[in-house]
Amino acid sequence: MLTTAQWAYFGIILLCAFAGGYLPLARAEQARASEGFPRGEAFSSGVFLALSLTMMLPSSAGVFRQVFPSLDYPIASLIALLAFLVLLATEHTTGHMFAHSLAEHGEERIPAVVPVIMTAMIVAPSFFLGAALGISDPVAAALIFVAAILHKGSAAFALALTMVRSTLTRTQSLMLFSCFAFSTPLGILVGGFAREYMTGSALIGKAMILALGAGTFLYLGTLHEMKRAPLIEHCCRLNCFLYMLAGLSLTAFVRWIVGEAHRF
Repeated sequence: MLTTAQWAYFGIILLCAFAGGYLPLARAEQARASEGFPRGEAFSSGVFLALSLTMMLPSSAGVFRQVFPSLDYPIASLIALLAFLVLLATEHTTGHMFAHSLAEHGEERIPAVVPVIMTAMIVAPSFFLGAALGISDPVAAALIFVAAILHKGSAAFALALTMVRSTLTRTQSLMLFSCFAFSTPLGILVGGFAREYMTGSALIGKAMILALGAGTFLYLGTLHEMKRAPLIEHCCRLNCFLYMLAGLSLTAFVRWIVGEAHRF
């Protein structure tokens, strides 16, 4: 059963996704002239980095030590690394397809397969983001929520803009965008309900979700969208770099104040 706060996160994140995608889907020409949300993306990158390295990964390692006290191997780090590499490989593949389609078809009408693959690529980390929120304690969940709404809005904007530039019909774009919009709320449901059964050997599931979340957050904070990643595109500007540092420092400070981010 989800808590009241988790249901609130569910609704607000869903609303942010549709709000972020509204402008491209409803006013495509105006959306093309917009630069998006650089400060919000920079801040969320800092939050994702701190969440990954100061909360999610240490917590996952702690749960694995509790379940396997004799295991002398950083299995949480390995799972996080695998998640990071899978997402990176997927984005490389999508990036090559996108570049090829632009060269072949021009910038206005790209093949429908490109936004479909982009959606599939974004849905996976969005789902794990929600699952990590659902399984976390209230303090960590609140920080994940802040990063989620900032990321969800900017990702929704970029994804919807790609859809309206493709050969997808309006109905197809709306259906595909809805899959993305519901991915994080669905993750919250799965994480929230799974948390009730995380005892004994079932704690392995919690440790794996946290490790996957750590790898996902590290990826979202660094290499997501490759050359257009906030750390690369926006944080070369002093104001955005300071926003990134603010997000990272705030999250790291909260982690220090509350002590252990997760109760095992």
